[in-house]
Amino acid sequence: MSLDFVILAAGNSSRMKSLLPKKFQELAEKPIVRYIIDVCKQVAHNDIIVVTNKEFKENENFSDTKVCVQEIMNGTAGAVKSALHLLKSDYTIVLCSDMPFIENKHLESLISDKNDISFIAMQLPEEFSETSYGRVIKSDSQKFSKIVEYKNASETEKQCLMANSGVYKIKTSLIKKYIDFIKPDETSSELYFTDLINVLKNENLDISIIEEKEYWPFLGVNTMSDLALAEELTQCKLRNNFMEKGVKFHDPKSVYLSFDTIIEEDVVIEQNVIIKQNVVIKKGATVKAFSYIEDCELCENSIVGPFARIRGNSKLMENSEIGNFVEIKSSVIGNKTKIKHLAYIGDTTIGTKSNIGAGTITCNYDGVRKHKTLIGDNVMVGANCSLIAPLEIKSDSLLGAGSVVNADVPPNSLAISRPKLEIKQRKPNP
Repeated sequence: MSLDFVILAAGNSSRMKSLLPKKFQELAEKPIVRYIIDVCKQVAHNDIIVVTNKEFKENENFSDTKVCVQEIMNGTAGAVKSALHLLKSDYTIVLCSDMPFIENKHLESLISDKNDISFIAMQLPEEFSETSYGRVIKSDSQKFSKIVEYKNASETEKQCLMANSGVYKIKTSLIKKYIDFIKPDETSSELYFTDLINVLKNENLDISIIEEKEYWPFLGVNTMSDLALAEELTQCKLRNNFMEKGVKFHDPKSVYLSFDTIIEEDVVIEQNVIIKQNVVIKKGATVKAFSYIEDCELCENSIVGPFARIRGNSKLMENSEIGNFVEIKSSVIGNKTKIKHLAYIGDTTIGTKSNIGAGTITCNYDGVRKHKTLIGDNVMVGANCSLIAPLEIKSDSLLGAGSVVNADVPPNSLAISRPKLEIKQRKPNP
């Protein structure tokens, strides 16, 4: 069976109250629409088609899909109609771009259904009994009767907790034949794809209801409140996955993770740590409280923080230590090297067993270009040094505290650059 996916991503997202459409709002650093595209890719039998508005036709998030533009914002059925020319497969799955928790098992349940028409219905919890999802009404024989929009439902129908998820699998030829039977909504004048199910029922075609007891996989993110809830659920899922693999969180709820974070066993993450994209933390490492890390690798038994920032494709080698109020950018810190206090190290490579004193900075930017600093093994950099790049400090060297170093330092050398101290007698206070 060949199968196309149509992802509806052309809405105006007015309820989000943001210049950024809901499909591009991020959960754990990943745009919502990418969650849907990626899950479709896991089960895709043919094409993934995204229907969007013209300003996002070339968006990078759609680079691995086919894209079509809904020229007129006339509802979800109008969106599907704009993609009809791209539908070449036997069946089409239609779903929305705002459901980041849908999983491949849900799509597989649709695919495995033998009927030509099927959709997923979800069981609403009691606390969500008044939400505006369309209700799925069954006949006395427990077969599909209709989908009724909440605003159009009777009081009895509103009590039904079986709701439409908005995920459908329909034989493509039926979509093309019957989509023009959909009539505009009396209130909004929009064409709702949901109504196609009712049209097909009126044509005496069999319709399967795939009932899911869980509501959360089909949570639609439409408002900032929805986004906050979705972020909470996403973070909880990520943290639980890591704890099952042997990662220790001192205060799990205070730690923020990215969708692509990799953490190995026996890592300790203290409270209030933020981990952004492209981070790998190897076994035995520790990230102490209030640290912010992104785009870096922390190797085995390295220590970061508290109050540290690591970024810019940096790498901390085994047993290295980065202390409080230290920022590392685009640098490699060698095995057993320590930078314990109040330092900025940028565009730098440091060898093994070196020590960088408090207050040290690499002056890597001349206003136009970034320059490199190379520091060898067993180097001792005294407190409050300024290292003016490009610069190489070779192994076994010592830099005196307070030095401004603007020339290369040969191996096994002492470099000192500081003004002569003058002491003068103070005049007595009047």
